[in-house]
Amino acid sequence: MTERILALQALEPDQLAKLQAADVELVTRDTYPAAGPITIIYGWDAQLGPAALKDPHNQVHWIQTPSAGIDYLPLDWISEHHVTLTTASGVYSPAIAESTIGYLLYFLRGFNEAIKNQAGHFWQQPERDDLHSLAAQKVVIYGTGSIGQAIAKLLNGFGNQPFGVNRTGHPVTGFQQTVSLADDAQILQDADIVINDMPATAETVHYFDAAYFKRLNGLRIFVNVGRGNAVDAQALMDALLYQEVMHAALDVFETEPLPRDSKLWDYPNVIITPHQTGFSVANRRGIFKIFDQNLTSLLAGEPIAVNVADPKRGY
Repeated sequence: MTERILALQALEPDQLAKLQAADVELVTRDTYPAAGPITIIYGWDAQLGPAALKDPHNQVHWIQTPSAGIDYLPLDWISEHHVTLTTASGVYSPAIAESTIGYLLYFLRGFNEAIKNQAGHFWQQPERDDLHSLAAQKVVIYGTGSIGQAIAKLLNGFGNQPFGVNRTGHPVTGFQQTVSLADDAQILQDADIVINDMPATAETVHYFDAAYFKRLNGLRIFVNVGRGNAVDAQALMDALLYQEVMHAALDVFETEPLPRDSKLWDYPNVIITPHQTGFSVANRRGIFKIFDQNLTSLLAGEPIAVNVADPKRGY
C-alpha cells in the first residue's frame, strides 16, 4: 500500500519537492480528508492530529512529532494501537543550551541589575564580590540526554565540569559525575546552579517541590527548560522569598501561557521567557532531516530507527 502522509508540519520548497518525488502521497491540512487512508502523520495539531489518528478510515502506523517531548500526545492510545512514534529530540538542543548559558550569564555577570539601572538612568557599578565566573560554579543538571549534553558541552567551553542526574546514574560524556535521581543528595550539596531539562514522566511531576528547595542553601540560580509540571510553582516562589533560591530563569510552566495574575511575573529575581528557548530558524530543517531518514528506511523495507520513543516510558 502506498504511504499517505498527512503533513501538519510546514515544509520548505525543497522538502516538498523531495516528498513529491518519493513513492508517497502527500496530504495537507487543507486537502484533508482525501481519498484513501492516512498512514503517516508528519507534525501535529491539537485538533486535527487526534482526529486523523483515531479516524477508523485511516491506518496510521507512524507519527513524527515536531517536538522532543511527547507528553501532549494520546500516549495510551498510541501504545495500545502499536503506532511507531519518533521525536525531534536533538533538534532543539543547541538553541536551548545557548539560551541556558544566556540565563546564567545574565545573573552571574550582573546584567539583571544593569537593566534595572538603565531604566532609571542610574549609573551604579556592582560590588566586585557580587559578580561571579561561570567556570567557578558548581552546576547540577537534571537530565543528561541530548539537551543536558548540549548544555554540558557549552559549560565545558567555559571551563566548567557540571554534575549530572539521570534515571539510572549512568555516566555521560561532558559531566564530571552522574548520579541517579534517588541519589542526587550527594551532589546537590553546595550546588550553585541547578538546571532542569528532564522530560515529563510520572516520577518528575513536582519533583522540585518544597522539600526539594528546603535542601538548598542559597542556590544562586535555578533554571527550568524541561517541563513546567516538574516544578511546584508555589514552592519555588516560597524558596525565592526565603532565599533558598536567589534567582530563577523559567521558560516552561505548568499552565501555559503563564496566567497574567501569576505572582511569578512580579518577582524581581526571576526572568520569564514564553517557552522559546528551543526556537531557531534551523528547527524546521532539523525535524525534516529526522523524518527523511526514517522515511527512506521505511520505503526500503527497513525498520524506523532514528529517535524512536516509547509512549509507555514517556520519552
